[in-house]
Amino acid sequence: GQWLVYVTTPHSLSKVPVAGGPPVPLTNGLSWRPTVSPDGKWIAYNRLDEASGQWKIAVIPIDGGAAPKIFEAPSPNVFRALRWTNDGRGIAYPVTSGNVTNIWSQPLDGNAPRQLTNFKDQLIFDFAWSRDGRNLALSRGTVNSDVVLISNFR
Repeated sequence: GQWLVYVTTPHSLSKVPVAGGPPVPLTNGLSWRPTVSPDGKWIAYNRLDEASGQWKIAVIPIDGGAAPKIFEAPSPNVFRALRWTNDGRGIAYPVTSGNVTNIWSQPLDGNAPRQLTNFKDQLIFDFAWSRDGRNLALSRGTVNSDVVLISNFR
């Protein structure tokens, strides 16, 4: 509760003391959608890996000074929502495959990610944990788009 973490232009992260003071840069390179851990010690965010062109999950200490922990996460989406697990030991995120989205969790200890939901249809647009971490609220649905040709238009 002592810092406000935000995205700067051109899309890197900074923090500023809630009590006031100058901003403190946290990242270099493209960084997006930061989220602070439940204990306030870590920041998870989407980070562009310039070598591969893929968005990955990065975790840094809120105090800065350390290289980020980088996790592979199958998503080309910069807007991917990241949510800390209630115990602060993992990052939950959506993965979409074949127009179906499920929530996965990446443990910070480097173990393999695991699938938390098993939906067979629809996309997840956003999600959030309950305060006790036992329930998951989801915004789900489909996206429809139509193409209309108008000819002999006056």
